[in-house]
Amino acid sequence: MLSVIITARNEIYLQRTIDDVLSNAEGDIEVVVVEDGYTSEPALRPDPRVVVIHHDEPHGQRQSINEAVAISRGEYMMKLDAHCAVDKGFDVKLAQDCEYDWTVVPRMYNLDVQTWKPKLHKRTDYMYIGMNEKNQLRSLYYSGREWKRWHRREELIDDTMGCMGPGWFMHKKRFLELGGCDEAHGSWGSQGIEVACKAWLSGGSLKVNKKTWFAHWFRGSDGGFPYPLPQRDIDKAREHSEDLWLNNKWDKQVRKFDWLIEKFNPPSWGNKMEQNKIDDLNTLFYKHIHLRKKDCAWKGVRAIKMPTDLLLYHEVIWENKPDFIIDSGTKFGGSALFFQDMLDMNGKGQVISIDKYPVDKVKDPRIIYLEGSSTHPDILAKVKELVGDKTVMVVLDSDHSRINVKRELHRYAPIVTKGQYMVVEDCYMYKTGECRLDGPGEARDWFLSVNRGFVQTNLDQQYLIGFTRGGWLKKA
Repeated sequence: MLSVIITARNEIYLQRTIDDVLSNAEGDIEVVVVEDGYTSEPALRPDPRVVVIHHDEPHGQRQSINEAVAISRGEYMMKLDAHCAVDKGFDVKLAQDCEYDWTVVPRMYNLDVQTWKPKLHKRTDYMYIGMNEKNQLRSLYYSGREWKRWHRREELIDDTMGCMGPGWFMHKKRFLELGGCDEAHGSWGSQGIEVACKAWLSGGSLKVNKKTWFAHWFRGSDGGFPYPLPQRDIDKAREHSEDLWLNNKWDKQVRKFDWLIEKFNPPSWGNKMEQNKIDDLNTLFYKHIHLRKKDCAWKGVRAIKMPTDLLLYHEVIWENKPDFIIDSGTKFGGSALFFQDMLDMNGKGQVISIDKYPVDKVKDPRIIYLEGSSTHPDILAKVKELVGDKTVMVVLDSDHSRINVKRELHRYAPIVTKGQYMVVEDCYMYKTGECRLDGPGEARDWFLSVNRGFVQTNLDQQYLIGFTRGGWLKKA
């Protein structure tokens, strides 16, 4: 028996979808419907093959799928959206070509809801997992030459890297073994990525079956989406998905995500995989140099920088020749000492180093030291008085909380002069053994979104690793 699982919320084609499934099935079938936070009007027609679960309040798509599967009776299960048409005998055709560790998607067409027939010119057999234009992990359609290359394949049962979420088929027991739908994703979204990654990374396969089809209504302005979610919930679900799969955190996987990329070589992943290698290098250097207290020293004074940072600073100071460098975060004093020596090589310039709680091991007479918060009005007034109309570069390396760095960026941006840099250190954090955006990086992204006077440069790509990675902002 096949159990078709349909979760519905504010659906206008639910009854028509149920009727289509029942009339086109050729084997034993049941349809388990979840009315998630609404009641169909008119009410669904009674049928002994249809089981209806009703929620007064919406639980969410994933939660509803899991609940429906738990009471289903079939050996196989198929998740189907509530606005779909299916091929005659789809159930038998899918079951005939479904090994135990396979998840199978039928050939997908767009559905014309006026005729309730597939739009044959809107066919999708193959999809891939990639990063969209916003650098978000998504199930994506091939286009151009890649679409032609994949859709010329003649295999009727074939591997596909990815799929959408509206229709997929598998052994029910395997669905349960893989943990069902991951409710930590939230109520809705990224379903196709989850289905594909679980199929492949568990050691199984995701297959397209071109011997049969289903047609899906892609609703937009004419239909809206059933689960209205605030943007923060959507972002949270996407972040969870990326973290789970890209960082290999799923507890049932036997293959790494890199294996999937190497198998299919999809578009857009070249740069991403290269970025992962750079992340690994930065994590390795961070552990070796900083966590083991092997930071660089300049003239015997500890400077919390990587060697690559010092080289970049030297090159920028030599080329731009600022009159002042504002060093927010004195700490041991090694960085300020290095900056001052670089300025001396230019024949001019002075460092103003600021710290609320400096270690005070070194005080160089060439450097102006200010003790206090870098964002305090008195400190800011003193800095402005000292620099006057001279050229100014700023380095932010003090309190790394997002709020503090946002304040620093906002208040020091007017002090930086045209063509000079404001450097945000430690945009990324490596302590946990992985690379992820930290407070300064979040503050940087906010600043660039509201201030068009600065541009993020790729200077850090010259040496790939360093605490200044992603933080070189130039005043236009």
